[in-house]
Amino acid sequence: MWWDLLWKVLNFAVLVFLLYMALRKPLGSFLKSRQESIKRALEEAERAKEEGERKYQEYEQRLKKLDQEIEQIRQALIREGEKEKEKIIQEAKIMAEKIKEQAQLTAEQEVKMATLRLKKHMAAMTVQLAEDLLKKHLQPTDHERLVDEYIERVRRLH
Repeated sequence: MWWDLLWKVLNFAVLVFLLYMALRKPLGSFLKSRQESIKRALEEAERAKEEGERKYQEYEQRLKKLDQEIEQIRQALIREGEKEKEKIIQEAKIMAEKIKEQAQLTAEQEVKMATLRLKKHMAAMTVQLAEDLLKKHLQPTDHERLVDEYIERVRRLH
């Protein structure tokens, strides 16, 4: 029994030794290539991770810049809106001033026209009053004398 067990153990040891000798090179190269491929995969994963982090940082920077650009555009639009508001206010002031000047000119013209009509009316009334007074107080001799004086003046003019 001992021999039997010893014989089995010895056979197993010889088998393991022969397998080791026969498979050492292919198994070693397989394990080595497997180790290399795992190492490459880890390196690629590390590079991909670094590239991903770099892109993340880049996009994060772009996002910050985009926020800044949006704020700059917003500020520019506010400034432009303020300028446009001021321009509209100035144009409205100028237009109001023109309307005021036009209204003042129109009022002055109306006053001048009314004054002129009043003067014409007063002159007509004065002439009428003078005519009436002359008719009442003018004697035929006074009338002849006035006509003679008028004729004399006309002769002198020619």
